[in-house]
Amino acid sequence: MGADHPYAGQVAVLATKHQKLPLIGPPLADAVGLRVEALAVDTDALGTFTGDIPRQGPPLDTAIAKARLAMSAAGRLLGLASEGSIGPDPALPFVTADQELVVLVDDGNGIVVWESHSSWDVVAEATTVAADDDLGPFLAKARFPEHQLIVRPSSGTPHPIYKGISSIQELTAAVVACTAAAGGGLARVETDLRAHACPSRRAVIAVAAERLASRISARCPSCGAPGWGRIEVLLGVPCSWCGTEVARPRAEIDGCPACDHNETRPVISPDVRANPRECPYCNP
Repeated sequence: MGADHPYAGQVAVLATKHQKLPLIGPPLADAVGLRVEALAVDTDALGTFTGDIPRQGPPLDTAIAKARLAMSAAGRLLGLASEGSIGPDPALPFVTADQELVVLVDDGNGIVVWESHSSWDVVAEATTVAADDDLGPFLAKARFPEHQLIVRPSSGTPHPIYKGISSIQELTAAVVACTAAAGGGLARVETDLRAHACPSRRAVIAVAAERLASRISARCPSCGAPGWGRIEVLLGVPCSWCGTEVARPRAEIDGCPACDHNETRPVISPDVRANPRECPYCNP
């Protein structure tokens, strides 16, 4: 632990209603000695996974807003929050991806530091059922009851909606109620993606928190501020046949959240050339 780190012994408040403290607190304590306290502010007001309250902005803006809610409520200058986005992977639309972002807001030094992690291992299943359908195969795929479920009408009315379902008895009662309320007599059953109800998502948040802890422990070589790390990736590796630049990483730029200092760091040797199969000219 860095006893001489500027965050050593300080307290940051974590905005969470969904038991994220064990995921985010320990890495920060181990890396820089920052104490993290959870505060159950109403983060649902900024958007929910069920969509009954839409998220108003990008994930980073939402995470910063969550942190500031807790900071304001607790009277702290240091705040933490996380935000997840689960859906089709942009590069592989048939694969569900979970991207988790964890942010530290430091109003004392006027900086914001964040890191993220993406995974295809999240459980995010959904199905539409009638009241007497056999849910056995779906429940096995959804890893129930380890992963909790949500049930709501599939059409007509958005209510009732049952969250945090973790037993067959609760599930049966919710399906009966929702099929009765639905216009078409069907209920939608889906993974409850809130962090406390979805262990596979918790694993992704934990990695993002570890990355944030590592970044905060790195300090700017110019001003000493916490949060030194990658801010940009430079693309462009020459094709070995024609020299046309291929969109592959050649360098990364590390930067500081507090000052303008940055440094370019090559990630491959300058004499590396791209395979012509990747070239937009040689292999259009």
